[in-house]
Amino acid sequence: MIKKLMTWFFGAALIALPATALVSTAHASCYVPEFDAVGLDSANIFVDKVLAEIVANGGSLETSSNFTTYSSGVIYNPWISVQGMSYPDAAQPGVAGLLPFGNLPPAGGAGVGGKYACVASNYAAIPCQPAEFFAVAGTNYQSQLDPCFTFTCNALGSTCHFPYKSVFTPERSGAIYRWRIVLQEKPTSDININIEDCVLTESLNCPTGIFATPGETGFFNVGPYLLFWQQTLPTITAVAIPGPNASLGFNCIQQLYARTQPQANCMLYPVCDLPFVSTALFDESIVVAMPQTCASPFPVGNFASGFTLSSGDMIDVSIGIPETTNPNDYYFGADNVFLKYIGMAGTGVIGGTSCP
Repeated sequence: MIKKLMTWFFGAALIALPATALVSTAHASCYVPEFDAVGLDSANIFVDKVLAEIVANGGSLETSSNFTTYSSGVIYNPWISVQGMSYPDAAQPGVAGLLPFGNLPPAGGAGVGGKYACVASNYAAIPCQPAEFFAVAGTNYQSQLDPCFTFTCNALGSTCHFPYKSVFTPERSGAIYRWRIVLQEKPTSDININIEDCVLTESLNCPTGIFATPGETGFFNVGPYLLFWQQTLPTITAVAIPGPNASLGFNCIQQLYARTQPQANCMLYPVCDLPFVSTALFDESIVVAMPQTCASPFPVGNFASGFTLSSGDMIDVSIGIPETTNPNDYYFGADNVFLKYIGMAGTGVIGGTSCP
């Protein structure tokens, strides 16, 4: 009897449920693996043989993936919390070639009432931020040769971003690194925020370097003891920003949510000041649950609340390094964070082809 009731319940629920990703896959659309980064995707230094296959099969879409000179139409310089401490949208002085939080240059064509306006009204033109950028706040160090990633070219043979430069945050210092990346295709899967970072730790007996003093976040030495302290971890914040093809109703910043790994249960955690562990020069991945308009977590699937993402929407990722308690040296550059997902073929948006 119980089995019959359960069968009836799930059958009725499936019939009554609005269209979701599980139901909507039964159509003629094709799907492709996709990755997106700040600037020209094929020039990213972390393009390996797998990503090179995506570029090779993506044709003109992958070679027109630079949105650093395109306008987002959204002004968004948030206060970001790192381990409970809020950092303002302060301008970053003197970092050559980087975009400061509070002084992002406008991008795109001229608009009514202002040379760099992308949204105009009867009263004033609203300036824009670039649709893709890398920005830094909280550290005064200049960009420098990265001590971890000294490749001569990526798997495509591109030397556009070589030698690779990053911005250094030393131990006991805090900073915020920020990436904004355009989704070039409509996502039909969860989105992996891929992090390739350089984490070193101090040592009295070894010279500093990735092959001498690699570090793991959260670990530090206290006399003869090795301790793990969560308050020393970097934190990640990620939101989605509506683009020109945004879903109906998606007109403001939207929080993103992470799935627990390896236990992908019903719990989703807001990617807002969320601590994570990072090790040496190895890559990390934060799985962001695909948001679905009017999504229901039961009985069919467990999607994030919010609005369905479309090509042209932007993902804004910030990594915060905690002040004072930080026991590591960090190096991040424009290429260190990128997105991986499955996209819907035929929904691509085109940017530029030049190297940023």
